[in-house]
Amino acid sequence: MEEKKTLYRDTDNRILGGVASGLATYMGWDITLVRLALVFCLFAVQGSVLAYILAWIIVPSKYNPSGGLGFGKILLLIIICAFPVLLFMALFCAMFFGMITAFL
Repeated sequence: MEEKKTLYRDTDNRILGGVASGLATYMGWDITLVRLALVFCLFAVQGSVLAYILAWIIVPSKYNPSGGLGFGKILLLIIICAFPVLLFMALFCAMFFGMITAFL
């Protein structure tokens, strides 16, 4: 019977979070090629930094296969998701109040 493959972060061969090495192990690819493709995507594709951070948070470690999100990772996820919203609100409020004071 064939063994079921599961995606884990490979923390033994990690440089940052182990996402690239875990993906390379899961797909059976060379780790160096996956890392080069990831670096290219970080510069060429918008949102890939956020996708890497989310994968780092969501994909379980090889030594913690239960994959439960700890308090620190949940807090980091909330901060990452809330920061753009708070930044947009701050810029919108500044623009709105700037327009009001211009008419007074």
